[in-house]
Amino acid sequence: MGQGLKSGRTGIRFRRILPLAALLFVTVTTYRYIAFPQTPHNGTFSLRANPHARPLTVAQAVNLPAFALTLPIELALFGPKRDNSAGAQAFSIVEFAVLGIIFWFFAGRFLDDFTTWRRLRSGSRWRLLDCLVAAFIAVESTLLLAVFTFIPLRDFQDMWLISASIGWAALGYFAFAFRVMQFRAYPRGGSSNPLPDAESQEAEARDI
Repeated sequence: MGQGLKSGRTGIRFRRILPLAALLFVTVTTYRYIAFPQTPHNGTFSLRANPHARPLTVAQAVNLPAFALTLPIELALFGPKRDNSAGAQAFSIVEFAVLGIIFWFFAGRFLDDFTTWRRLRSGSRWRLLDCLVAAFIAVESTLLLAVFTFIPLRDFQDMWLISASIGWAALGYFAFAFRVMQFRAYPRGGSSNPLPDAESQEAEARDI
């Protein structure tokens, strides 16, 4: 049974790849924005045909669930009247990029567990924290989608946030539904665990 679990696991660990990929994407976007500034064009057609996303918008969209963590931090540091200086924006970019690693890790672990379940119909461990984080992502993304939708669109930057809200909400609901289904099929600590104790501990150690 242990061999079946090992053969069902893939060499890809999304929990490791996704946080690094998100961090790299924000870093490259910020570098390109600074190193290759876009010159304004005459006429609205040129602006719409080649919109230039700001690094802060990209960092917020890519790491959307981090809004709940960054908001109290920025209120404590900058107060309600936060300035829009370059230094403050740089701080926010780093803040979203770093705190977003937490949520990308849980998103990657969901994909890892879902892949294992698809291959074996077993072998993925249920965790209460994963279920709570998935519900948190789903609810927060839905609320942010409502906020970004009802606020009148200012420019192309808002479309990044709306699209990110839809994507993160879908991911959160899908992950939460999977965790509920996973709990019902393989309750934690139940007798349905197909692995012996030693092999279960080894599998859980690889999952960290």
